[in-house]
Amino acid sequence: MHVRHLPAAALLLACCASPVSPQQPFALQGTIVTPSQVLQNGSISISGNLIEDVSASPAGTQNSAIVTDSFIFPGLIDVHDHITWNMLPRWRPNRTFRNRYEWQQTDAYSIALSQPHYAITSDHELACDADRFGEIKAIVGGATSVVGGLAPTYGTNDNACILGLVRNLDIDAGFTGSVLNQAKVWYTIYPLEMSLSTEAEVSAGLKSGAITAFLIHAGEGSTTDAAAAQEFQMLAKNGDGFLRPGVSFIHGTAFNAEDFAEMAKAGVGLIWSPRSNIELYGSTTDVRSAKSAGVKIALAPDWSPTGSDGMLEELKYAATWNAAQYPPVFSEIDLANMATAIPAQLAAADKQIGSLAKGMYADLLLLRKKGTDPYQTLVQAALADVRLVVIDGVPVYGDVDLMNKLLPGRNLEQLTVCGAPKLLYMEPQAGIPETAKTFRQISEELKSKLEQWGTSLAELAPCSGSDLN
Repeated sequence: MHVRHLPAAALLLACCASPVSPQQPFALQGTIVTPSQVLQNGSISISGNLIEDVSASPAGTQNSAIVTDSFIFPGLIDVHDHITWNMLPRWRPNRTFRNRYEWQQTDAYSIALSQPHYAITSDHELACDADRFGEIKAIVGGATSVVGGLAPTYGTNDNACILGLVRNLDIDAGFTGSVLNQAKVWYTIYPLEMSLSTEAEVSAGLKSGAITAFLIHAGEGSTTDAAAAQEFQMLAKNGDGFLRPGVSFIHGTAFNAEDFAEMAKAGVGLIWSPRSNIELYGSTTDVRSAKSAGVKIALAPDWSPTGSDGMLEELKYAATWNAAQYPPVFSEIDLANMATAIPAQLAAADKQIGSLAKGMYADLLLLRKKGTDPYQTLVQAALADVRLVVIDGVPVYGDVDLMNKLLPGRNLEQLTVCGAPKLLYMEPQAGIPETAKTFRQISEELKSKLEQWGTSLAELAPCSGSDLN
């Protein structure tokens, strides 16, 4: 059984769903960022849900490729989030804490976040609304895959409403053979509270391949907090130990250089969420030591109440933090890889997503060209710069011109994000009425319920003027 972060709510919906309608093949022309090079005037062809071809020139597609005037990246991969919490506004406790257990015990947290979240997610329909709101927020921020979405209650498959938007790598990745709630990626928030039977299941699963990635919150607190630091040794000794390939530690703010050396030797990854760390604890993970030791590091936003609203915002925050370090810890190419190729590796999905190459799943992020350097554009992108997001070969969000060209005759919902007009495409899943709601309907229902608890619905995007038309 997965160790999840939702309360034990009585959700009612059973699966199963059919996929969205097949998308006609299409090709996009722009500057393409591949694993090995940048193709300045290339084309990428999409057939079904796969990349059919990546070409250094528009030859062969010149008459049919849509000219995007964009940098074309792999979709961003968020391997650390709490999607249903992202409906809630920012939490500003006006103090820092020693560790995560300290702030979770405060009345301020309970009133601002915990109680409103429980009130929403204890109702099945509203829980689906919260997840879809959070997924749309992730898409607006450039993500095509997430971890930490709406999990089932124990022993049931009542969360089929997650289907049809982003890839939920720990619930249903949408790859060939994926089964709802039988994902091989396990996402654990309180690993030290796992039962012995769950520990044994995880250990056996990692050995057999039944579990390919185990993402663990650990060492979350200030850099000097002894309790958070002790979690490294506790996890290393827990059962057969979790220092092994396939495991990644989330946060690790209290870990030291010796810990990172052990992680690198064991093939354990690190998932870094600097904004949330600094806002809650006043400092962040010693990523310089982790990088020097050879630990694979992914970047992720944590959640929007204290972290970033999405991957693009967290990239910008990380780049700003990095620029203040002497010397800088990461290059802009490093940061781009930390949002694409490396999280794909840590989620054991790098054969499917995380790069643009023939045969990979068609998950794309297109950004408006600003200058000639795609990596600088990525780490400095504003949300209005998102030209298009494609997930599983389906254009789901983007600028009006591209969405209308790619999805003529489809039902597209108008949004305004940071002053820029956008279109959103959400095709209902057969037999799942919750997926038939518009973004406006979702937002209005959440807003009404949250007001009863003395709070408000979060902005879709971290800028003024983000709203529905």
